[in-house]
Amino acid sequence: MDLTMDLDTATTLPQRARFEAVRRRVFDEMAGVASRWRLAMTVPFQVLVIGLLASRGFAGTRLTVQIVASVVGVVALTLSEKLHHHRSAAMLGVAAFTMLVSVCNTGGLASPLLISSVPLFIGVSLNPILRRRRLFVATFLGAFAGMAWLSHSFMCRLTGPLAPTPTFASAEYVTIALASVSVTLIAIYHIGKGVTLAYERIALELAARREELCDENEGRTRALEGIAARLAHEVKNPLAAIKGLSTHVARNAEDPKVKERLSIVAAEAERLQEIVEGFLSFSRGLDDLQVGPTRPYEIARELSLLLETRAADAGVSLEVRGSRELTLNADNKKLRQALLNLVLNAMQASVRGATVTLEVAKSCADGAAVIRVMDRGAGMTPEILDRIRKPYFTTKESGTGLGIAVARGIIEQHGGSLRFESTSGRGTTATVVLPACAVTAGLRAKLPNPCRMAGKPASAPETGLGSPALARADGKVPS
Repeated sequence: MDLTMDLDTATTLPQRARFEAVRRRVFDEMAGVASRWRLAMTVPFQVLVIGLLASRGFAGTRLTVQIVASVVGVVALTLSEKLHHHRSAAMLGVAAFTMLVSVCNTGGLASPLLISSVPLFIGVSLNPILRRRRLFVATFLGAFAGMAWLSHSFMCRLTGPLAPTPTFASAEYVTIALASVSVTLIAIYHIGKGVTLAYERIALELAARREELCDENEGRTRALEGIAARLAHEVKNPLAAIKGLSTHVARNAEDPKVKERLSIVAAEAERLQEIVEGFLSFSRGLDDLQVGPTRPYEIARELSLLLETRAADAGVSLEVRGSRELTLNADNKKLRQALLNLVLNAMQASVRGATVTLEVAKSCADGAAVIRVMDRGAGMTPEILDRIRKPYFTTKESGTGLGIAVARGIIEQHGGSLRFESTSGRGTTATVVLPACAVTAGLRAKLPNPCRMAGKPASAPETGLGSPALARADGKVPS
């Protein structure tokens, strides 16, 4: 249990330190802006209050206390923005103390200056360098409670020009109260604006850091893919030699057991060769589209002729129906390869005597092509439907799990979509939706980065697999 807590702490502390560094930097930048408007409001406000009290006969001792408290408070606020860490916190404490003195000197809880202390509370609660905010709040609560206790004493009582008349509040009291409310509202507005800007800065910086991490990880992933692809390429040639030699020796072998074993070696070598070739195809990524007029019905009909012999061996019949005249701007070769993988999956999922149907239709809404590949096999459970989206997942013993990934990548490169609907015991339907005109730029989908996209016109992002690939034309990439 202690070890788990230590690991959690070791993981949390560096993250917390990084966050604190970002927050302090952002708040330091905010402090430079805030200091200008704070002085621009505080100094005229204090001058107005002292001038009004002096001109209206405020008691000499109290006027002196008010002047000293105001001057010390302004100086303390100014120094708190220039100093760092504990010195800045000490200056904020001095400013808070002078605020309490000013409020107590002008009437305590009945003082017209009471509301002007609100921005100070908000600033303290947002200041990242203060570690004892609760102690600060507790001190102020104690001071206010003391003012309430002394409300009938001479120290915390409205006197002189601030004292109310028999029927109304004095003009001086109303003037100072109005100035306090105005300054407080303006200060709260600037504080809220500063908090919003700080949130935006932090969010933009985090998005930029996330983009950098993703780019770095992507670069490493592509480097590993390149190494793996070269390794697979080097393995392919020895596998071909093993397959050829074992087949040749098996043909000339006189011992039945040796012949059987060599046949198994040749079959396994062929299977490994198919896996390696599928990985090589998958790791190459998507090439640019060669867009041209394409008829999906003609592609479906060609596939039915190409796979006619294989379908007959599996005891499955192929049916093509739908719109013959539908034409799209798409890559004929790639679309053929994507549909080939889907048809092969449907054939492998069908039982003997079943029919695999390719249906081509036109969407009435936007003129897009809707191609359905339907089988009447055992169907798939919701768990399998969710997992077939991932490369290298397969339910077949001899499959590589790349067929659907390749098909999805090609279809999404065209700007289309691929979805599956399956009912256990009733078969599966793969629905391909292709736009009337394919997307010509095969750009990778990237994480949203507000820093990078600021000021640029919005465009429709293209989604697709990170590194999908083309299937082999002869259909030797099972899924």
